[in-house]
Amino acid sequence: MNNLTREQANGRQRMERSALQRILEARALEEVSVEQIFRFFREDEDLAHFRPDALCQIDPRDGAMILYNSARAHRPHDQHAPLVVPGEERDCPICEGQTTGVIDVTDLSEGFTFINKNLFPIIHALDGVGPEHAGEELTETHQGLVAHGLHFLQWTSSYHDRGWHNMGGEDRLVVMKRLAALEAKLLFEAGELMPQTDVNVEGEARGYVSIIKNYGARVGGSLSHDHQQIAFSNVMPQRFFLNKQFEERRGERFTEFLLNENPDELLVRDYGEAALVVPYFMRRPYNMILALKDPTKKYLCELSEGELQAVADAWHDAIDVILRIMPLIGKETAFNVTVHNGPGAGLYVEFLPFTQETGGFEQLGLWVCQGNTQDSAATLREMMEGEKV
Repeated sequence: MNNLTREQANGRQRMERSALQRILEARALEEVSVEQIFRFFREDEDLAHFRPDALCQIDPRDGAMILYNSARAHRPHDQHAPLVVPGEERDCPICEGQTTGVIDVTDLSEGFTFINKNLFPIIHALDGVGPEHAGEELTETHQGLVAHGLHFLQWTSSYHDRGWHNMGGEDRLVVMKRLAALEAKLLFEAGELMPQTDVNVEGEARGYVSIIKNYGARVGGSLSHDHQQIAFSNVMPQRFFLNKQFEERRGERFTEFLLNENPDELLVRDYGEAALVVPYFMRRPYNMILALKDPTKKYLCELSEGELQAVADAWHDAIDVILRIMPLIGKETAFNVTVHNGPGAGLYVEFLPFTQETGGFEQLGLWVCQGNTQDSAATLREMMEGEKV
């Protein structure tokens, strides 16, 4: 008999709070230092079996960063049916409490949200990495870069059937606040463990915090229990570099440009503090970008409560409409969410449903989109407003 609890009335699965007792390393991020978190990762014997190769290379043609991790090929979980069907019996390691050490847990109106270590990290807290390697820059040589850092998972809810698409506004805000708290902890308390990356903010940001969400096996989702991934490393993702270049080249941040130049008919929903749009350069049908209207805001942890609520509400709306629209167009439900923070960006989030395969022309940088922006924006608006398409 495992720790899995199924409520008899409706068959819902959840992690028991009692399961946290044996895996709780800190009740809240505020209780631990970044140095302690690094130590938690280094001393974890389970993670040692899946350590990455600790090497990053750069493609000299376009600056793409490649992290090497042979161990991730052995991940046991595969996602084919992402959502729990009421009454259906299904094992879930998270609901069973079979997870790594938890460093943050916060109550929701129902259940709780928590952050733990990723058992199959793309990057790891290496032993003996001093400031000279922490601040090392990647150059276009075959020698590569010593890549190190931390890889986390944020579980949106302890309930298996709860996610961004069906959580209430207050709970969504709590989850977003804890994500912002992790970002702030890592960026502004890492000290010499990471290179300086932003000198324009109070407290001096160090390292890069990459936040993503994968949903569905076709786009890298490995577990159906709703979650986000957070990587903290000394490696600047290519998109971060391109955002910074954009600002240097144009004298404005990308979000400011997008909100000024994107046609009005491509607005999907206005949240006051932020706007959800179909970009005029949409690569795939129903791609969306959520842009903060204040272009000086570069990190989640810089946002006011109203701005965080706007972001959380947009996550709810965008994910909900993707989950509803993909079956209607005959596609297996799968999507990615990527957060663009840091120097040069202005904070923005991309919602990327897997509505079309990637072919050879796309590998050459020539994207062929089987849809148009006006139709996509109109359909998304109508579905969000509850109208039949």
